[in-house]
Amino acid sequence: MPASTLLRVFAGPVLPVPLPPELTSRLRSVVVSERENDRSGFTLTFDAGRSGPGAALDTPVLQRAPITPFARVSVVVTFGAVSRVLVDGIVTSVDFTPGAETAATTLTVIGEDVSYLLDREEVDTDHPGLDHYQQVHAILARYAVDGIAADVVPPRTADPPLPVERVPTQHGTDLAHLTALARQHGYVAHVRPGPVPGTSTFYWGPVRPGAPQRALTAGSGSEANVRSLRFRTDALSVVAVDGDLQEPRSGTRLPLAAAVSTRPPLAARPLWAAHQGSIRRRRIRLSGVSPVAGLSRAQAEVDRGVDAVTAEGELDGARYGDVLRPRAVVGVRGAGWSHDGLWYVRRVDHELGPGFYTQRFTLARDGYGSLAPGVRP
Repeated sequence: MPASTLLRVFAGPVLPVPLPPELTSRLRSVVVSERENDRSGFTLTFDAGRSGPGAALDTPVLQRAPITPFARVSVVVTFGAVSRVLVDGIVTSVDFTPGAETAATTLTVIGEDVSYLLDREEVDTDHPGLDHYQQVHAILARYAVDGIAADVVPPRTADPPLPVERVPTQHGTDLAHLTALARQHGYVAHVRPGPVPGTSTFYWGPVRPGAPQRALTAGSGSEANVRSLRFRTDALSVVAVDGDLQEPRSGTRLPLAAAVSTRPPLAARPLWAAHQGSIRRRRIRLSGVSPVAGLSRAQAEVDRGVDAVTAEGELDGARYGDVLRPRAVVGVRGAGWSHDGLWYVRRVDHELGPGFYTQRFTLARDGYGSLAPGVRP
C-alpha cells in the first residue's frame, strides 16, 4: 500500500475483529468488485507458507485465522485520518493452494457483501394490506440484529392493496423480492458498507442519491488522478414505451405511454431529448394491475435505458485519496465540455497490495455537456 494509505482487515464468526499481526503480515492482495445491479464481492490472498512456531503441524494461516466459511469480514481503507469501509461481507469460499517449484503457497478467501444474508432462504409468504414501501420496511426490520440498517425512500406512486381484492405475495428470497419491487419503480436495492466495521445499510430508493464524490481529473498534469479514460455512446439503449393496460375492475383498456426520463438529468444535451424521433419504441401490454402500477412500470423501463453515454477508466487510488463508490455520482474534469461534469458510477473494481491501490471504474450518463459550472475537486 502507498505510504499515505492504510489497509486493515477485520474478521470473526459473528462480529469482525482486527486480524492478528502475524496474519496481517501475510496478506498479499485485496480485490473488491462493486457493481450497480449485483452483490459486491471480495477476494483476500494470503501467503500460507509454513514458517514460524508450530508450522510443522500446519500453515499458521489455517491454524489461527478467524477467516473461515460464513465468517463476517470487513475491509477498511484509511487515507490520512479518514477511514472508509471498503466491503462488509460474508466468506463463501476458502481455497488453499500448496506451493510448487515456481509458485508460493497461498490461501485465497472469497466472499460476498452482507446482502447474502437476505438471499439464503426462499419463502412463500403473503404481505396482506402492505404496499411496496411497507413491505420493504417489514422485511428489512428483521435484519437489524445483523448490523444492517434500512434506508428506504417512498416511491413516487403508491398502490395500497385492498385485502378483499388482492393480497401481495412473495415467492423467493427477501433480496429477490426487494429487488423485484425496486425494479417496478425504477429504483435500486443494494447494500452500502459501513460506516464502521461489521455494519452496513440496505438502500431501497431512486438512482443517483447523495452528494457528488471527489472529482476524477484527467489531462491536468500534476493534478491528474486518472491513468486512463475512454468514452462510448450507445444510441440503442434509449427507448420510449407505449401500449395499453386492461383495468382490473372494469375491464376497460387504457393507453400507456412514457418517453421522457424522470431521473435527474446529468447532461446538458440528453440523447433522449435530442433524438426523440430516432430512438427505439417498445410496446407494453399489461393486465391485472392498476393504472398507477402500469404507468410506474412503463416509466421504469424508460428510465433504465436513459444512460446512453459511458466512460471506462483506471484511477490511482492513493492520488485520488478516497474510495470511489458505485450507485452514486462523481464529477469529471479535464476531458472537455462534452464529457466534463457529473456522472453516475456503475461499477468499481478495487485492487490493493503492497505499494499500490488501483480503482477501475465504469461511469454513465444521459448525454453530452456539463450542467454544472464546476465539480468538487
